[in-house]
Amino acid sequence: MVYLSKRRFDVVNQKQIILLVIPPIFLALAAVVVAARWHARQSKRINTLVEDLLCLAGLIMSVLVVAIIVVLVLVDGQGMSSDYVEEKFNHIGLRYWLRTQFAVDICWATSVTAVQLSLLQFYTRIYDSRQFARSACFVMMVLVAAWYVYAVVAWAIHCHPPGSCTLTNKNNCIVIGSLHVAFNALVMGIAIPAVYDMHLSTRRKVSTAGLFLLGSFCTICGILRMDCVFPFFADIKTDPIGAAWGRMLFSPLEIAVGIIACSIPTLTPFHRIWRDERRHMPKESTGLRRLKFRSSSSGSSTSNLNPAHWVGKSGGQVNAFVSLEDGGKSSERVRDLGTHDIKVTKEYNVVHRL
Repeated sequence: MVYLSKRRFDVVNQKQIILLVIPPIFLALAAVVVAARWHARQSKRINTLVEDLLCLAGLIMSVLVVAIIVVLVLVDGQGMSSDYVEEKFNHIGLRYWLRTQFAVDICWATSVTAVQLSLLQFYTRIYDSRQFARSACFVMMVLVAAWYVYAVVAWAIHCHPPGSCTLTNKNNCIVIGSLHVAFNALVMGIAIPAVYDMHLSTRRKVSTAGLFLLGSFCTICGILRMDCVFPFFADIKTDPIGAAWGRMLFSPLEIAVGIIACSIPTLTPFHRIWRDERRHMPKESTGLRRLKFRSSSSGSSTSNLNPAHWVGKSGGQVNAFVSLEDGGKSSERVRDLGTHDIKVTKEYNVVHRL
């Protein structure tokens, strides 16, 4: 038996260093964003507990992915070639590597599924008044869950310790990888109708484009990790350990960036950008948000609240000043009012007859 103390690999090449450094950095960034997301829950007026819990579950599984990758590098020889590992530990080392890399795949699938479900749950709130789009989100949830079950079962068939453990056949690998990439693209595409209906300013366009870029990065990572289809780093048939290097790198990166992308819309700074833009850019659809009526007549100020007194009145002069505002603090609005000003929040169609 090869004991764990003897199954150690020295860090001697750049591939090993990248796997030990880059994924933990992305994981730390994702952890900071998730912590900010939970902190922002205090200022929310809507219930997003399900989305937040799913995102937290994705982060926890991401921690496991990074930890297992560290074990793969230091104990199972990830970053080396298959020939080197077999030469050092015969076929025993390759068997240990097979089992450990399947653990990475299962944790990765669990994490990306949780992140996608969290984002789809967020979409159901956006499309609350659009039944077709909302139904499409629920259908996508079912498809994502079915993909996860299929992937785990396929991997369990090929590797079920303490029994035999072999690489997943190419057909299963293609189905699992291509469906995941397609679901990533569809999850991004579902948000397009909501964005298209908005009249976005430059700042909003930049923030929205940034989110789509993060989603595109996740999709690219999903493509690059398909070592059974694209031999970017080595041939999976002759060098499975070398070919899996890209999968071990891009799996945690995809998870971390996905967590960041689905968490940014829930953060307070992101809300502030959109709120400030709305405050300085009134829309036609907002209608009359505030009406001020200043009267120079001798009548009481409260009588001017009746719209009937604004039309056909011979005595006095009534001037109506209309301003559009969106948001703003209540103290600022009160400070603007004079002694003879009346603020009316209900909309009226005012007709002045000579």
